[in-house]
Amino acid sequence: ILDQFNPTLRSFVSMGKSYEKALSGVTVAAKGYFDSLVKLGELASDSQGSKELGDTLFQMAEIHRQIQVQLEEAIKLFHSELLGQLEQKLELDIKYLTATLKKYQQEHRSKSESIEKCQSELKKLRKKCQGSKNPQKYGDREIL
Repeated sequence: ILDQFNPTLRSFVSMGKSYEKALSGVTVAAKGYFDSLVKLGELASDSQGSKELGDTLFQMAEIHRQIQVQLEEAIKLFHSELLGQLEQKLELDIKYLTATLKKYQQEHRSKSESIEKCQSELKKLRKKCQGSKNPQKYGDREIL
């Protein structure tokens, strides 16, 4: 999990952040576009011949503003409900998996040391048994 799934998930979160940053850049550009529409509408409204054009530009600016508000809300939701949650769960998973791995390694090390100790004692008993006048005495210990 740590070697395959989590790096891919991290990459996914990173791409999501890049996407969010790009959308924020679009928002900045859109605000400039909105300001330009308003200025053009004001200029067009000042003259009698292009008053209708000015009204149309104001309507376009209002629709554009509404779309921008919706986009900004979508970006906030994308961040809070998807990226933020995913990133938090990923960090918790990594902490849990790391702690579990550490615990497993400690238990494995402890059991391995215990087995090695028992094997060492068994070798000693077998050597004593081979050189002893009463081999049955050590054979009983080996069974225990």
